[in-house]
Amino acid sequence: MNAVTHTPGRVVWRELMTSDLERAKGFYGELFGWVFKDFPMSEGQPPYPIAHVGDKGIAGLMQKPSPEMPSFWLSYVSVKDVDEAVGKAKASGGSALFGPMDVPEVGRLGMIADFDNAVIGLLRSTQGDQAPEGMPQMGEFCWETMSSTDPERAKAFYSEVFGWTQKPGPSGNGDVVFGAEEAMVADLQQAQPGTPSMWLTYVVVDDLGRARERVKQLGGAVVVPLIEVPNVGNIALIADPTGGHIGLFEAPKG
Repeated sequence: MNAVTHTPGRVVWRELMTSDLERAKGFYGELFGWVFKDFPMSEGQPPYPIAHVGDKGIAGLMQKPSPEMPSFWLSYVSVKDVDEAVGKAKASGGSALFGPMDVPEVGRLGMIADFDNAVIGLLRSTQGDQAPEGMPQMGEFCWETMSSTDPERAKAFYSEVFGWTQKPGPSGNGDVVFGAEEAMVADLQQAQPGTPSMWLTYVVVDDLGRARERVKQLGGAVVVPLIEVPNVGNIALIADPTGGHIGLFEAPKG
């Protein structure tokens, strides 16, 4: 019997809260080549569509609970104790939006907002966390970015909740990289004027220009067409047809 292992502090799951499951599945399936398989839930609950790259499940899709809520991607961080992490978030000026609660066959989870309402998930998985498998492949998630209206306060908040370390980012533009043990987890940036604090997750693509065109053909929108990040690669920000924002990442050629 294999031992259950966890990787506290790392992002271990992503989930799209969407207004239209079928439309979202069609968009992301065509854009990234994801194949969706239904995970059975408890009696009376609809199945949970899980996006796969090959045999690997990488993300889930859920119908958003209220019409007023916008569609959005949620990243889950592995924690040793969900209740303790929620308590730290509250003590640091954040709030609990959902849970903590136990989900059969999944684990204990919760959703928090930081002091400026940026949302992130917490997870203690019953099955353990997927072990990192080297560099992310095409269609897989690769990174998270936290854009904050108050980066200094965000440093303190997330370091307290998740125990993340901090070091200067590779771009050299003043950003900070959060780490968990030896792994880099996410970068922290100053939010653009007039934009709220938010988390953004990125997926690897092989050709950013072609991906942008495909987004438009599939009914999505290109929000930010290109940002060249020195020493890292090129990124873009898009919105799916239901309004969920997600990043695209293209590694340097050669």
